[in-house]
Amino acid sequence: MERNNLIALILVLLIFVFAGVYFFYQEEQFIYQEEINGIVFNSNSFSSPQKYFSETVKERDSFIFVSEVDSKQNNLVDASIQVALVSGIFSATGKNISSVIFVLNEQNELDYCQTNFGEKSKNEKLTKRQCENLLNNSSDFKFIAKLADEKLNKPQVEMYNNSVVIKPTRKEETIIILQQLFTAIYSDSAEIIDKINSILHSITS
Repeated sequence: MERNNLIALILVLLIFVFAGVYFFYQEEQFIYQEEINGIVFNSNSFSSPQKYFSETVKERDSFIFVSEVDSKQNNLVDASIQVALVSGIFSATGKNISSVIFVLNEQNELDYCQTNFGEKSKNEKLTKRQCENLLNNSSDFKFIAKLADEKLNKPQVEMYNNSVVIKPTRKEETIIILQQLFTAIYSDSAEIIDKINSILHSITS
């Protein structure tokens, strides 16, 4: 009986161990983590979000902004507003900016994308592979706005050498996060943001 109980105990412990290992590899672990204004900033290379945005990101001249749209395009308006804000700020500060809309399928995997290749009047549809090549082969710094994930406790911003990934808990958070990031990058961006928001409000209201 004792032997059977011991075997049962070992099996239970093994289940917990494997479950813990699975969870560990499912959730990306970061060395540095800091919460600012309710947003959690994560990185394995950058310990200071303020320094990262005011120095590492600010010194770059060319950017790609990617916004994800769900299969039913429920957040298409939100993505369009994000593109308008980001393009407006970078253009006003003399930077090169290309916008890309990632359209996902029902499994939340990339289906196709649309991009302007940095030209305001251009809009070209690309296949999944072309979209991936566009990002992978470009040295431009990337801002990637993911779909909202309600399973996250708080909105997340992941800081990498050549990209920033924004993970909101609600779709409305993305534009708020972007405004905070740009305020950190360009100290004089508040006035630009106000002007763009005023224009967007007059168009969408």
